[in-house]
Amino acid sequence: MVVFAAGPAYSAQSDVCSIKPSSPLVVNVRVKGAKGDGNTDDTAAIQKAIDAVAGTGGTVYVPNGVYMVRGVGKKTLALKSKMTLKLADRAVLKVIPNGAPRYMTVRIAKASDVNVVGGTLEGDRKEHKGKKGEWGMGLWIGRGSKNVTVAGMTAKDMWGDGFLINDAANVALCGVHAIHNRRQGLSIINGSRILVTQSEFRNTTGTAPSAGIDLEPDKNDQRISNVVIEKSKFVDNAGGSILIAGGKGDVANVRITQNLFEGPRPIRIKYAPRVHSTQICKNRYIAKEVPASEGFNAFADPADIVVLQDDCSEGRDMRFEMNRTKRK
Repeated sequence: MVVFAAGPAYSAQSDVCSIKPSSPLVVNVRVKGAKGDGNTDDTAAIQKAIDAVAGTGGTVYVPNGVYMVRGVGKKTLALKSKMTLKLADRAVLKVIPNGAPRYMTVRIAKASDVNVVGGTLEGDRKEHKGKKGEWGMGLWIGRGSKNVTVAGMTAKDMWGDGFLINDAANVALCGVHAIHNRRQGLSIINGSRILVTQSEFRNTTGTAPSAGIDLEPDKNDQRISNVVIEKSKFVDNAGGSILIAGGKGDVANVRITQNLFEGPRPIRIKYAPRVHSTQICKNRYIAKEVPASEGFNAFADPADIVVLQDDCSEGRDMRFEMNRTKRK
């Protein structure tokens, strides 16, 4: 992938989201023993394919089918540097139902130059065996990983988040879909130069915050900087579309532009004075309004109200200035 330019002004370019493996090597997971029958534990077979491709610039290919994978324990799916994981359109990596408060369907840790393309990651929120925790993740990216592109992938029905970024740089989410996850569609905890473009975050609900995207450091030494969220759609996320919370760590240089919001509050910013209103621009918000009853002849069906935010300027937009400084 192409490394993003530093600073708050960078934007998506065609080559940023373009997946171009550097090697013609392709390893099909079926060759390594994966069944994709929706019953067999295919974790070990898929990991064998990953290990065979790691470091070569080649591709692990997952054909159509439902591949059951472990989300807990040490032997979960771990992608490695210089490789692409490509799922066919109807390929699903489904986490084996468990009762753990924390799991990862696929993880990228201490790796660089990694691509993940297509298919679906499916969680176990419908079959989860426990009631505690909120950290069942789809794709987890962290521990110093860099130069990661995720394109055209769906993460749905996770016990926690569809996607999570914690300690990573130069990460692009291009055309991803986070659907009906329990805690967040995407959490960004610690990272820099992160791009979200042409993506969808829908029906996040179950446990707080239940945001489409949550930018929120967990610790004082964590920092989120140089983030672009653009040309994406946010629909019916119970906790709002985009939450920025800098109460524990610094959040700076976040640009939110040309997005469409439907449902609860589109953007909420708390204790983040280095997130500037001039970088929140050209977004649209569709709200529902039911007119008051005025008798039998009144039109009482819900009406869509479209609000276009097109008044960005060098000045301060007071609609985004509440609760922006740290609590004393």
